[in-house]
Amino acid sequence: MNEQRFLIKAVIKKSDEMIYFSQIDLGLVLERALRRAELPLYFTQGFRPRVKLSFSRALKLGVEGEEEVTFYFSKNITPQELQEKLKKQLPHGLTILKIIE
Repeated sequence: MNEQRFLIKAVIKKSDEMIYFSQIDLGLVLERALRRAELPLYFTQGFRPRVKLSFSRALKLGVEGEEEVTFYFSKNITPQELQEKLKKQLPHGLTILKIIE
């Protein structure tokens, strides 16, 4: 099965209480926010499908900083739509700084 996928890269900032979340937990937080935003998510293939997203590098636990995240979607959406919908669902301490096109 060869589904089409669309990707959008964004730079997010981890600060305040979110610095105590590990990289794995950060992925789960983003996955939940994406689901609540009701965006057309792309899922991994295999026994246990997960929302597909990837990080350029991991921030250490307890460190405030920025990181690049690639979001994958099953339908083409605009970067503005991603920012508007996801921003409302992100917890305090996690913000979208910019969308990379």
